[in-house]
Amino acid sequence: MDFINKNNLRSWAKEYKDNYQIYYPKNIDEIKFILKDKKRIITSGGYRSYGDSAINKTIINTKYFDKILSFNEKEGIIRAEAGVTIDAMIKYLLPKGWFLKVTPGTKFSTLGGCIASDVHGKEHHQEGCFSESLINIKMLMNKNDIIKFNKNNHPTLFYSTCGGMGLTGLILEAEIKCKKIYSSQIDYQKTINYNLDQVLLCFEKYKDHNYSVAWLDTKKKKNDYYSIFTYGNFSKKPKLKVNKSLRISLPFSFRLVNNLTIMLFNYFYFFLNRFSKDTGSTNYDNFFYPLDKIKNWYKLYGKKGFIQYQFVVPKISGKKCLKEVLDLMNTTGSISSLAVLKLHNKSNNNYLTFPLEGYSLAMDFPINDKLYLTLDKLDNIVSNYKGKIYLTKDCRLKKFYFDKFYPKSKELSKTRIQYKIFNFGSYQSKRVGINE
Repeated sequence: MDFINKNNLRSWAKEYKDNYQIYYPKNIDEIKFILKDKKRIITSGGYRSYGDSAINKTIINTKYFDKILSFNEKEGIIRAEAGVTIDAMIKYLLPKGWFLKVTPGTKFSTLGGCIASDVHGKEHHQEGCFSESLINIKMLMNKNDIIKFNKNNHPTLFYSTCGGMGLTGLILEAEIKCKKIYSSQIDYQKTINYNLDQVLLCFEKYKDHNYSVAWLDTKKKKNDYYSIFTYGNFSKKPKLKVNKSLRISLPFSFRLVNNLTIMLFNYFYFFLNRFSKDTGSTNYDNFFYPLDKIKNWYKLYGKKGFIQYQFVVPKISGKKCLKEVLDLMNTTGSISSLAVLKLHNKSNNNYLTFPLEGYSLAMDFPINDKLYLTLDKLDNIVSNYKGKIYLTKDCRLKKFYFDKFYPKSKELSKTRIQYKIFNFGSYQSKRVGINE
């Protein structure tokens, strides 16, 4: 079994650091051995969580649990270990004419991480969250108990595990239903919008398409906000080719992202898109995972790192909430370097699920002394509009707002007691009171 001590290991976004023990077990017996001696552990896969949801003093990494176990090509059902990445599954599935129903914004997330975060993507208005495609989960709940379950035979355990941030056990493997495709290309169209009304109308107008997303310029212009809305579908023209794009690696951290560079980038990005073609075709890599081309793009934020703040708000109050949030950002001078707006369908039954029927906005902010106070104000705005923030991106949410955003967390706590799950916890779960 591989084991390392790491001093000042940082989370992926670099905003959180501490000293950890990281174990890399190669089989279930080694996992049980670790759990026998440790009171609190958390599981990690690809280290793509932005905050502290996959951090504790003791971490079990699923690096060696990375095998695709079986695939029913007729039904499109894949069974794989928890450490398998989205990238590995796509490379396996795509030549056979299949793709994941739901994919996050990075292909380097693991299967276990996608379940624990109940991830969503540009297809939520059509396909829902990752858990909607799950058939079965196999999990080690405590020191000895291994259970195979689904939403039918163990519903409370399923609702606690999917989106449960790894607090119900160590996911070993899972079966998921995939979608049939005929091409690796995405046919897309885009529209240029000069206010929030226009972009929200686009989401409604084109919601029958499989994928939709909007890039938003968070710097106010003419008393409103510009955006580029993109929608698309997998092409029907036969072309199944795994993309082999090159990745750039930044050698060191340097703070390139600041208010000036953000405004310049947003200006030129909008300008170039305004005069480029409105329709086109691109490979799945460019469409779903554009930031993966830069291996460690977080280094652009400097040594202090950044915080991604993602919230969702009901559709009925979407415009008012978005405008209030964006206006506050402009007032405080906290302009987001990357702002992504998405449409969401109805919420599922998972106790810590993020999406609800409405709109979500994800914003990246370089860390500075004033940022945390500003984000506290954002929590209050989101709460007033009956929204919530995404736990996978969180590193600073206070218990008061967590209880308001996630009232069903009490059901998760009940499930942990019911199944005698006491070994699993993170810095985040302790901060918001789930461990109590």
